[in-house]
Amino acid sequence: MDMVKDVYDVRSVLAEEGRPEPLRVAPDLSVIEFLDILRETKDEAAVVMEGERFLGIVTENDYARKVELEAKAATRITVAEIMTPAKKVIRVSVFKSLEEVATLMKDNHFRHVPAMEGEKFLGLISIWDVLEGIVRRQLFLAQYFFEPPGGPT
Repeated sequence: MDMVKDVYDVRSVLAEEGRPEPLRVAPDLSVIEFLDILRETKDEAAVVMEGERFLGIVTENDYARKVELEAKAATRITVAEIMTPAKKVIRVSVFKSLEEVATLMKDNHFRHVPAMEGEKFLGLISIWDVLEGIVRRQLFLAQYFFEPPGGPT
């Protein structure tokens, strides 16, 4: 049953072949430029980086809540002003199960969580990654437990 766990944790999501790199933006990027990038890439969030240093995370919801709802000008505000700073970001290790990540996301009302090893950023896990992993696990279990001995008939 260890095989089941291996397809059901953050490490396995980050190791998926062909997985795109998370969107990275600079802290001094204007919010309007950030929104243009999101529109072009169809992403919902980005990690804010300075070189290899993780500074925080910024999402569409940050824009909606901290700019739009407060009637601020997106052309004059930077990503650094609306991001969730690194010290406040809830992080996960590569050994967390996707079930644990799903619970963490639900309990804290967010859809993206960075995977970190100490202060080193490893990747960004989205709710879509979690859902896809859970579905894959269910399909694996269905095959493992319900396939007749000796293979399909």
